[in-house]
Amino acid sequence: MASASTFCLLLVVALADSASSTRRTLRSWVNPGCDEQCRERNVTTLYLRADGPNDTLHYLWDFVGTPSVLLALTPPSAWLNITWDDYLARRGNSLSFSEKPAYSFGIIINKIIEFNDVNDTALINTADVTNTNVLRTEYFNWRRVSLSQKSEFVYLDMEGNSYHDTAKNISRYGSIKLSLRGFCTIDHSDMVPHMLHTENSTQVDIILDHIETNRTFSNSRFAIELLAVGGGDPEIPLFVDPKKSLDDEHTPGIFEVVEVRTPPYREVMDALNAGSYLQWRPVSYNSASRDVTSSTETMQYPPKQVFNHTSAIKNSMLYCYYGETVDDLLLQKLVVSLGSKGDGFYKRTSYLTWTFMIGYGTPPEERFSYLVIMIISIGIGLPLLIMIITGLYLCIRRMPKQHGNVYLSR
Repeated sequence: MASASTFCLLLVVALADSASSTRRTLRSWVNPGCDEQCRERNVTTLYLRADGPNDTLHYLWDFVGTPSVLLALTPPSAWLNITWDDYLARRGNSLSFSEKPAYSFGIIINKIIEFNDVNDTALINTADVTNTNVLRTEYFNWRRVSLSQKSEFVYLDMEGNSYHDTAKNISRYGSIKLSLRGFCTIDHSDMVPHMLHTENSTQVDIILDHIETNRTFSNSRFAIELLAVGGGDPEIPLFVDPKKSLDDEHTPGIFEVVEVRTPPYREVMDALNAGSYLQWRPVSYNSASRDVTSSTETMQYPPKQVFNHTSAIKNSMLYCYYGETVDDLLLQKLVVSLGSKGDGFYKRTSYLTWTFMIGYGTPPEERFSYLVIMIISIGIGLPLLIMIITGLYLCIRRMPKQHGNVYLSR
């Protein structure tokens, strides 16, 4: 009886989830409308269009200049327009939509920061200027490694190597690998740490693979600087909210999810649904196996405003879209350092990862899977059933017995 009730309850929950889940149809193009010119320059700009029943989410994943991601919400009838000569020259307003988006937001993967962790604190804010080096992602030579375009998912894998900072004449060997994923519905990613994604999100996975460190640094660590650009009140800092979770089923040993949300405009009352978010589990892996034994921690730092907006995004795709209007928009930097105290620093394996989601609307919340719910139900229900049966048996045993010869004696 208890097993049947549990099964019916799980079935109802499953049907309710499937009914409430929205599915988008994905279509994607690489360098749409640009053929010979983009091939000659080894350009990669992927346009992902996610069509829903009432709206369309447009994503651009760009590797011309500084790697960046743009998200824009429009009616289903809107289309992307790129003026390629101006776009490749990084001119403002060379990227637009046929209808004005209701909302837009972008992320720039701006810098890889190396710092010498002399005291093994794993905190970048304890390192002074002499113990810090900055690698700008625009100075890596980016090439397309693989691409998969389906109506259910879109995968793009890029690799940046042969770092050369022309301004400072600094070169480094090693590579940064960037993997971007687009999804059509809610589920967990197949890539560790198996982040929960929705149909309104894109996953970005970053690998720092054998990057040459500063020879004068004995204890090098790395941090990643993102720039958040676009929709949101420019006067209010991004909301950073680390959340505890009871479930580590998909990422063993990690019971926390960090959420960063854009602040709503003053006239927008619904702060939870009106903007964008970043989401990640505070874990990095120092080997390609990405198992529990190779995990270390990440640390996020308070967002900071960027004041010279135009120069900060000038060499990115986001300047091509926002142009000079960026001066009136939200622009803040967010730094996440990789590694924890006592993990042997970057030199131990020369390999680190960080995975995060970029999404629109409300961040998804982890819940127990049906398998876990069933195990918990059996674990609680079976002992309870045994206790009830045992109690009934004992009650029956203690009931007074009626002897047949009582009535005969009367």
